[in-house]
Amino acid sequence: MKKGDLLNKGEFVVQAERTHFHHMLAKNLNYFGNIPESDFEPNFKLISDTRYEELTCVGYNPDTQDMEATFSIKLPYGYSGNLCTNGSFENIRFYMDFHDGAGFIDQGSVRVNVHDIPVSKDCNGDPTSPLSYVATLKKESGKYVNCNKPVLPTLRAIMSWGQMPPANSPNWRPVWGNILNCDVQLKPTWIKPFPIENPFPIDFQVDLSNYLNLAANSPNLTSSEISEISGVNPSIFVSKGSSEDLEGFIKDSRQLKIPESRFAYKTVKKMIQYPTSEITMLQKSILSNADIDFNNLIGDYSIALPKDDSKANVDFEELECVGLDYNTESLVATLQVKMNAGYGGTLCDNGSNEYVSFWIDWEDDCEWKYLNTVKLSVHDIKMKGDALCYSVSLPLDATYFRKLCKNPNIVKIRSVLSWNHPPSTTDPDKLEFFGNRVDAHIQIKPGSPLTPGDVIPLFNIIGGIDVAHVNDSTGLTTPGSFFAFNGTNVPTGAPFGGIVVINGPTFPGYRYKIKVTNLVNGSSYYLSNSFNTVGWLPYAPWVQYTTQSVDVDGYYPFLDPDKNTLNVLARFTPGTEDKLRVDLEVDTVAGVFTQTIQMDNTRPSIKLEVDDNGDCTHFKKGDTITGHFYANDKHIRRWRLNNTWTGAKTGTINTPGLPGTPFSIVTTAASYPCGAISLWAEDKTIVNSQSVGFETWSSYNICLQDA
Repeated sequence: MKKGDLLNKGEFVVQAERTHFHHMLAKNLNYFGNIPESDFEPNFKLISDTRYEELTCVGYNPDTQDMEATFSIKLPYGYSGNLCTNGSFENIRFYMDFHDGAGFIDQGSVRVNVHDIPVSKDCNGDPTSPLSYVATLKKESGKYVNCNKPVLPTLRAIMSWGQMPPANSPNWRPVWGNILNCDVQLKPTWIKPFPIENPFPIDFQVDLSNYLNLAANSPNLTSSEISEISGVNPSIFVSKGSSEDLEGFIKDSRQLKIPESRFAYKTVKKMIQYPTSEITMLQKSILSNADIDFNNLIGDYSIALPKDDSKANVDFEELECVGLDYNTESLVATLQVKMNAGYGGTLCDNGSNEYVSFWIDWEDDCEWKYLNTVKLSVHDIKMKGDALCYSVSLPLDATYFRKLCKNPNIVKIRSVLSWNHPPSTTDPDKLEFFGNRVDAHIQIKPGSPLTPGDVIPLFNIIGGIDVAHVNDSTGLTTPGSFFAFNGTNVPTGAPFGGIVVINGPTFPGYRYKIKVTNLVNGSSYYLSNSFNTVGWLPYAPWVQYTTQSVDVDGYYPFLDPDKNTLNVLARFTPGTEDKLRVDLEVDTVAGVFTQTIQMDNTRPSIKLEVDDNGDCTHFKKGDTITGHFYANDKHIRRWRLNNTWTGAKTGTINTPGLPGTPFSIVTTAASYPCGAISLWAEDKTIVNSQSVGFETWSSYNICLQDA
């Protein structure tokens, strides 16, 4: 019986190793035998099982420094619940090996929420499984890169369902999931090469104001004259072109043994586009003198590809994966660059462009809607392995395509790759001479269904937490809470502190107000502070920033999604310990959206007392050190009492009132002569909408006298 038949008949059974995974790990961390160095014998051998989920691609964007890992959710069950439950998480940890002898360096981790989602068939009759998800994280390690010496680290992603891969353990193998590697390319820090021992030479540390002031005040001077007078040559900041002329470019390309169909591609495509221009006439002459039959190339480039053919020429580059970053709701495409040359020049040159267009079938009616095209610069680089892996992303605005959690919204997406010539924006099936296309099914986050044109007061994230995970009575987080943009766990019963960020759908053309009411003293106010939003551009510099301010009526304007990719509606600092009600109003639209949050901006209160009469040398070796410690907070998470001689004691509830809890530390004649006792406490507060816990520390040094 085929697996598909089993699923369709509803007979699929999730095995106990999946449903009771955490119970088994609690009994034995090496229960499944994936930790070979462990002292515990495995109960059941199960390592890197990919029947439920599997990493399919890893990539890196040199411009944005985003590491991307695409994975497939393959089955309709086995993820701890449907979309109306908390589900479970795929945990991805990234590493980079810069090949400098330090090995793989931990870059951090991210989690993606997954659920049991039934398999159906799309408008073409194809199954909607697997679903394609992407995990994204910024590269953490800084690295100086010279364009003359490319840095090509190996990017590693480890995906593990239900268990976070341990930090600084690049060889750790998951029970459920897998590991994927690919070489990537870092963006040069400077275009011009400088010695590593002096990356900022004196002629680079010039004051540009001399050049700019002279240029502004002396408009009759040429740029070369301004450079000579000011002593500043601005060309050090600009990369040179890939070739001074077409003849030189042809000569360089032939020396690198690049085929004519590749290096003449952009030139001939321009000739087709502008057949009668003077430049075309000149280029025809240059190509003819170089014994290049441009008529044959025109014929090759003009051959129509079959409608059902998803690949053109993929000898040099190939699109491998496309999926949805579920945390930030961005479409991500991953491609491989396969050759050492054929991309228009080295990293010190302009190189060439890979274009990736994105399409979506929102309504499952086999009608593709064009979204946008993203550009990526590529260069001639001598690779260590078979390919370099790149990724590009495009924010997706799904405001009018949400469905309730009981009705999962599965849509089909397409990505089309084309080298050095933008792909079609009207024909989703069309391929250019170089490139290919990839389709995938994705799952849109559930939410309030809206008909295009509808406008309602609404925000869905407050303090980094989905409003569905904030109790509207207590204002605290509920069980299973996590940060919406990276999946990190948040403790149950967590309040909010510091900066509170509110995110929600945008309705350009309308205005909104946000009112904050203190439920303890009854005071209220409307937010009026300015804040910055981060937007997206499909070309350099790739990001745009917008200052959001209220108008004369006290309203903020809803921004276009491209100017506010995370849909930030407010960023404010209440600075109170009280419970607040936050209301969002939309101008000319009836109704108010309300959410209650409990604030806590006070750090834990702690006190550490040692019974030494104020003399840190009071105790002798062999004595028992005594004292009291105290830790208290309205929303305590944990505390730890540590010492040099006997280790740590921990707790998760407040200690008794002052003087607190007594402690005793036994020393011996062989004990360290000098050490310390420390007390640390942390609360549950969500700090600045991005991390958990205000912390407090205290430490006391002790020197033991000889007995």
